[in-house]
Order: sequence, then C-alpha cells, then structure tokens
Amino acid sequence: MAVGSVYALIALGMSLIYSMSRVINLAQGAFVVLAALTAVSLKNALGVNPVLLLIMTAIIFAVVLAVVDQVVIRPATKRATPERMLLITVGLLQAVGGFLLIVYGNLPYTLKAFSQPSSVTLLGVRVATQDFWIFGVLLLSVLALWFLLQRTGLGLTMRATAQDPRAAALMGVNVDRVRLMAFSMAGAMAAMAGAAIVPLTFLQYDTVVPYAVNGFIAAVIGGLGSATGALAGGLLLGVLEGVFSRYTPASTAEVLAIGVLIVVLLVRPAGLRGKVEEVRR
Repeated sequence: MAVGSVYALIALGMSLIYSMSRVINLAQGAFVVLAALTAVSLKNALGVNPVLLLIMTAIIFAVVLAVVDQVVIRPATKRATPERMLLITVGLLQAVGGFLLIVYGNLPYTLKAFSQPSSVTLLGVRVATQDFWIFGVLLLSVLALWFLLQRTGLGLTMRATAQDPRAAALMGVNVDRVRLMAFSMAGAMAAMAGAAIVPLTFLQYDTVVPYAVNGFIAAVIGGLGSATGALAGGLLLGVLEGVFSRYTPASTAEVLAIGVLIVVLLVRPAGLRGKVEEVRR
C-alpha cells in the first residue's frame, strides 16, 4: 500500500499534466527519485525536521517542474506531434538519470525514518511508521487537489481548460498559465512522494526508470486524466506487486504490472475511470 501510494502520486501528477496539456510526462517518476536524493542532501546539510523537509522539497520541485514546462515542454509542443512529445519526455527521463549519476554517483541513498519507533504492531502485523507518512502525503495531496478543483475559482478555470482548452482560451483563460500551475502541482506531489519513500528504500540513478514505468502503468490503468483513476490504479498496482513479490522473484512482479496493464486495456481501453474521447474531424 505504501509503494502503491507513491505510484498513485506519480500517476496523479501525470494525469494532471495530461488533462491540462495532453502531454504524457514519462519523466514524472524520475523527478520522484531526484526529489528523494535532494531531500537526503537537505537533511544531511541542514538537519531539518521531516515536516519542513517535505515543505522545502515540495517548493523546490514546484519551481523545477515549472521551469521544465517553460524551457522544454511548452516550446516542444508548438512543433512536435504527441508521439514525438512522448519521446521528448523519455529523453528528459534519461537526462534526469544521467544528472543523478554525475552528481550522486552510483551509490544508493536512504534516510532514517521520520518517526520513532521505526515500526508499530497493528493486529499482529508489524507496520513501518514511515508508511503513515506516505499515506498522509497521499491523503493531503488528494484532499488539496479536490478542494482546489471543486471549491475554488481557479479550480473551475482548470477544469474548463481540461475540458476544452480552445474554448477556455476564447473565454479569456490564460491556458499557458493554467498549464504552468499544473506542472508545479505535479512537481510538488512528486517531491513529497520522493521525500516520504526514501527512508523505506534505497534510491539511485537507475531507479528512475522503474518509478516512471510503474507510475505510467498506474495512470493508464486508472485512466489518463482521471484523478480517482490514478489513485485506484496506483494502489491496485502496489498491492499486486507487493503480494506477488512476496512469493515470486521481483522480476516476476514487474512482468505482472505489464500483464495487468494489457488486461485492463483489452477490457477497458480508456482505463478503469477514464472516458473515451470523441475525435472531431
């Protein structure tokens, strides 16, 4: 469930960006790993408490993703087809991995658990207290996104942009600014996911691809563009991987993720919560 929550946060960021720009940002998972190692550096350098660490990392990567949108994604969308945009985000994914290799080397990094004791026993099952931080980050992100989209004027503007960008622009909406906000929010969610998961695992430059792939699979399973679908897809994928990796090799669990994706696409091509879009000619 904890790993699935991270997948859900990656998928949520992907779906948010896709809704506003129709760009599938495969590099979203890479920014989770980059944020995790940034959190390690901040913790080692400043010794800040966990809450402040999450806030600082979220702010930094809200800015980082906004810059990525301005410098890479927005100029590319004016020239490239959706298929080429997918390749551009793959290139961005590899670029982040290369940057991590240069800056942090090929050694894995982790952090101490945010809370002590490091685990508690619930109904006879030992649960890491860090899991509750991850669940809290996911819950906070989902509630904040729901409140923004359903209870604010900015959220209404974002929903209108997601529904029909051209019509929204004709009504005076600054579509580029709305998309910039979507990238910033996706960056903040990726940052908090990375900072919360790094005490439970070891992350390094070559872990960017698994997180990117699994986040993308979770988003597609749930339905690209659907927030509830991203949540369901991430948790479902995490639970299935966790169960199968307990009794089978890790490589088999990875094959399972691809298998679940294929089955879902055969049964429901739009995903569990996605909607089939009409194409106007």
